[in-house]
Amino acid sequence: MTTADTVHPERITDFVLGVIRDMLNMPLPPTTSPATPLGPGGLELESLSFVELSVHLEREFDIQFSDEAVDGLVTMTLGELVSEIRARTAGRGDGTPAAAEAEALSLLDVKRLLTLSQIIPVADPEALADDEPVVLDSLTLVWFQYQLNEQHGIELDIDHSAVAELTSVTAIHAYLRDAVTAQTAHTAQTEAVGR
Repeated sequence: MTTADTVHPERITDFVLGVIRDMLNMPLPPTTSPATPLGPGGLELESLSFVELSVHLEREFDIQFSDEAVDGLVTMTLGELVSEIRARTAGRGDGTPAAAEAEALSLLDVKRLLTLSQIIPVADPEALADDEPVVLDSLTLVWFQYQLNEQHGIELDIDHSAVAELTSVTAIHAYLRDAVTAQTAHTAQTEAVGR
């Protein structure tokens, strides 16, 4: 879950495109831009895809879409959807985005990151078992950290000595939750000392 105070339009765009790419299970056209329609004549999403997209957006940005709003997505462009999300989340935020991210980073989010990063190459992240084995090497670790930042706004340098323990989806989830919480506490303490 993220808020407008912590999310730039590019971050929203990247999230939306990532979800659409996962739903279509294929690369998006290189000509995709803010002017690209989501429905006919553009990305060609169908009615069930809009429902799935709205569920992802509601969960990620803590917003709600009525049935009428979901129907309205059919006529929107990518840029209009990004503006709509920013409008729905405007003015929220507690100033501690990393704390909110630590609480909001679910096991499913970790599964999605692992599949998006192609560390576990499956089409449906929800099909992964919680104890699914994971093998991280230095290259996949860098790519995973990049996706963590891109998809959730979490900048975290995972200690290479910890990689040996990150052997399953649940182990990675627990590590991220603890590391982000510790990082947030350290940042808050540093800011308090600086005042």
